[in-house]
Amino acid sequence: MSEDALNELYQTILLKHSKTPLHYGKLEYFTHKGEGFNPICGDALTIYLNIEGSTLKALSFESAACAICKASASVMLEQIQLISLAEVDDYKAAFNQLLSQEDYRTSLQMAEDFKAFKGILKFPARKNCAMLPWDTLAKALDSA
Repeated sequence: MSEDALNELYQTILLKHSKTPLHYGKLEYFTHKGEGFNPICGDALTIYLNIEGSTLKALSFESAACAICKASASVMLEQIQLISLAEVDDYKAAFNQLLSQEDYRTSLQMAEDFKAFKGILKFPARKNCAMLPWDTLAKALDSA
């Protein structure tokens, strides 16, 4: 697949998650909540989690944010519902590396849609937009 075709595919994935994000809206019942804000661009994000013991029962987010931030939150929440809470930090570190390294590789089973964020390497200032959901998730997990 050519680089242009790959970029087009990735852009399509990001737009899909931005326009119709998964897990969008406030949970009726939540045990944990995190709020994130990027003062540089104005992105604001709230993540809601319902955790029982070490099990994630439900998750969602609300945002007033750019397309990259919304898409990142959508993909992130879709991913973390498939992993244990103990693995969240490993996935956050892997996503951060994806946004930082041309030769990125991981042994983690990350969703295919994460690859769409590789294009952010060309726009380093947008890394904060993609990382805001992960930082906000950490705040939610630390709240109780």
